[in-house]
Amino acid sequence: MRPEDQLKEQRIEAVGSSHEIVREQDKVQLVLAYLAPLSLIPLLTVNDSEYVKWHAKNGLVLGLGGMIAIAVLSAIPILQLLACVAFPMLLVVDIVAMVKALGGTRWRIPGVSELADKF
Repeated sequence: MRPEDQLKEQRIEAVGSSHEIVREQDKVQLVLAYLAPLSLIPLLTVNDSEYVKWHAKNGLVLGLGGMIAIAVLSAIPILQLLACVAFPMLLVVDIVAMVKALGGTRWRIPGVSELADKF
């Protein structure tokens, strides 16, 4: 095996090993984490799981940021069509994030995760 292949294989293992074990009691909290206003419930009530808190922060930033973006787009007459497209896209991103969270993956959403890490 070539050194480049070994390095590539190590990277794949490092990426694949980032799965965390999701406890049964956390599953409902992880779903709530990506339902924007309800993400405050796991953020404020779960104290024993940094994994759930991480997803709750990301869900809160994603939801509030998405709602603000849609409100701004809706207020500008030329961009109202984009607001109609942005809402279903936000729902798709929320669902993908929920599935990844339930699968034990911390999906870093560009822009959202960086902002969520700050608080």
